[in-house]
Amino acid sequence: MGYVVNVAARPLLLLVGVMAAIAALHALQRERYGLPGALASLAPFLGLALVVSSFILHWSNQIIEIEGFLVLIGVGALLMTVGVVALGITTIAARVLPRWCGAALIVGSPLFVLLGVGLSMHGLFVDVALVPIVVAWALVGYAIFRAAGRRSERPSRVR
Repeated sequence: MGYVVNVAARPLLLLVGVMAAIAALHALQRERYGLPGALASLAPFLGLALVVSSFILHWSNQIIEIEGFLVLIGVGALLMTVGVVALGITTIAARVLPRWCGAALIVGSPLFVLLGVGLSMHGLFVDVALVPIVVAWALVGYAIFRAAGRRSERPSRVR
């Protein structure tokens, strides 16, 4: 028998995966983009941590007031949106990864998630509206793994 992940916990697992991707992006590009890039990596990471922790606190009944929960979610979403767009711009400028990777980061920002949810309210399913975001982050993950593989290869010593 396999474990079934709670439907409400699935987005949190995806957000934790995005946190790992942001950390990997920072590790790949930290020599190339300086303080602005470090801040562009830190902002969405902290925003994601706020969102994930607020949901965990809400589900464990640690946050009783819905207003506090919504404030944490709002601050986290704002940090994620601004940070992911800035991270996409710095990824394009750093030229460690392909330009399309930076564009995919921008498309995978929470701003596009909100647009997808808005479309889903007009008759489309939420899952269908979020497909571009999932595809964008999958492409970013692919680019990270390819770039990390190139960095770990050593040049051959031919005499």
